[in-house]
Formats: sequence, C-alpha cells, structure tokens
Amino acid sequence: MKKSHSQFYFWENIFQGIGCIYSAALFDCWSIFTEKVISITNSDKVSLSLINQKNEEVLLYANKTNHLLAPEVNTKSNKERSSDLSHCVRLFPGTSIPTNVLPKHCYYCQHTFFVENVAYQMLFRVSKCDQEQIYSETELTILLYLIPYLITSLTAFTTHKDSLNRLEILQQTIEQGSKGVILFNHHKKIIFVNQFMKSQLIKNDFMKVVNNNLVLTKDPERLKFNQLLHEVSRQPLAEIISMTLDDKDGGHALISIVPIRKTIISHSDIATTMVTVNFEQLMNWTLFADEYQLTKKELILLQALYKNKKLNELPKEFGVTINTLRTHLQSIFHKTETKSQIALMIRLSMYKF
Repeated sequence: MKKSHSQFYFWENIFQGIGCIYSAALFDCWSIFTEKVISITNSDKVSLSLINQKNEEVLLYANKTNHLLAPEVNTKSNKERSSDLSHCVRLFPGTSIPTNVLPKHCYYCQHTFFVENVAYQMLFRVSKCDQEQIYSETELTILLYLIPYLITSLTAFTTHKDSLNRLEILQQTIEQGSKGVILFNHHKKIIFVNQFMKSQLIKNDFMKVVNNNLVLTKDPERLKFNQLLHEVSRQPLAEIISMTLDDKDGGHALISIVPIRKTIISHSDIATTMVTVNFEQLMNWTLFADEYQLTKKELILLQALYKNKKLNELPKEFGVTINTLRTHLQSIFHKTETKSQIALMIRLSMYKF
C-alpha cells in the first residue's frame, strides 16, 4: 500500500479495489480481488468464500498470502488467531469506523443474501496476524468502502453464473457506482459504453469518442493510453494497468485497462479489453461551509488541504503562523465532528456532485 495518506492516493486505492471487484465478477477470477486487497491494505492474508447454504456447495474460494510481508511464523497461537473468527472484529456493510475496533489485526465480514429464494453466505476475512500489526484508520476505511461493492458484485455473479452471461454481470455491477466502463474488440475499437460513461463524455475535458476510438485530449496522454492499450493484450489476467489524467482546472481521472480472457459478446462483436474510468467529482464547497458553519479562513484552509498541500507549507502562503493554522484546523475538526485529516476528507467526499 502506498504510504502517503493524501486524498488522491486514498481514493486511487479505493477505485482500484472497486475495479478489481468488477473484474473478478466478470471473469470469475476472485484472486484478482484478494491480491489487490493485500496490496492496498498491507495485509498478510485475505480470503473470500461464497457458499450455497441449501446444499453447502462452495461457489468460490480465494485465499491469498502476502509472502513478502508475512514472515514464517511457527507458533500455534498465531496460526489459530489467523483462522479463528472469534479473534476477529466483524465489519458490517455501510457502517462507519467505531473507534473501539481500530487497534485490531484481523477483521471479517459475514453476509447472507438471497438469489431466487436460495441463501448464499459470503465470508470475507483480512489479517495481519503474522506481522502482529494493527490496521490503520485509512486501511480500515478502504475495507469498509469496498464491502458494499463486493456484496453487490457477488450477488450479480451468483445470479448469472449458470448462464455465464458476463455482459449481464458487468451491466448489473456497474450500476452501483459512478464508474465509466468501455469494452474494446481486438481491433481496439469501442463496442460497448455504459450509460455513466456516455454522460461523462459529453461534459468532460479528458477524452472524447471519435469513430469508435477513445481519444484523449492531451497528446502525451493519448500516446501513453494507446501504448498501454496495445501492451495490455500481452499481460496476464490479473495485471491491471492504470494511468491518471489531469485537466486544466486541476481535476483528475483514473483509467484502468484490463485484458479480457473469457468471451464477452456485445453487439455481435467479442470484447478483448475493458477500460474503466473514474472521474473526480466536483466539490460543493458552499453547501459544506454552510452546513458546518465554517468561517472564510477555515474554508480557504480546507480547500488547500483538499489539494494535498501540507499544513507546514501554508504559513508563508497565508501570511499567518503555523499555530494559527493549527487552531483553524482544530476548529474544523470540532465543527465537522472528525478527528483526523483523512476522516475530514471522507466527510468532504459526501459533498461532491
């Protein structure tokens, strides 16, 4: 996991995690997701299982260990802690972070959903037992963001698994978030664009569709994207290539390119590559400032922090002392009922449009 706690890297990790969930459901390869969770949360072990409770059939089981981070631990207690749910803290979809569960090394989410009156039980578990480390607030927040997407994608996967209608799985899973999805054929021509992407193409400054080609606005980015699109066809399934875009107003977009190894037919053509696009949404600063009664100085400070500027870099720019800025920041924390900058950025994300 990237050690920076900046807002950009925090959301980049979440976007990549969501992208891996979509890919895993689409390709029936859930190790894509478990490997990504290990990467972005610095976990020792990540496991995911789905069981048909009617006949106890195991529909999927993915279990990954980060061998680079997890040393060989031979003590029985560590092995027991990593496998026994009684030593883990349960996470629930849609919940915020309870402060009393932060200093923990093992979490799990157990959830039951129904498809055609059949109950399916999902068990998702992450662990840092071998490292004897606890999950940071940032890592735990990432997990909580990913769980609802995981449940929705597993539901779509279970619904359409027997028919192998992978385009149906894709269409159902992408409805849950603001994510653009584009499918390309082996000629690198567009054969499918989801509705969210169509709406974004009209109003964004990053890219356009011209003659079934995705054309990026800036020449260097266009060249890099075409190179990656060509390169990804030679990559293994789990290899997701990403690149970031910036517009003249400082906005961001994240493009992820995934090779498709299983047949997906759209409009009588076969998709070989999937491109997902996450657009940074605009912030409704007026609504946020009004709701939390921020002063003009507090709002200016918050906008600077949102742009990933460091507090100790701002005294000269603002013409005040570092202690004054700290006082303003503490006031913002108090008014927004947050205790850290990362929690503040999460609260801010609710005011995007």
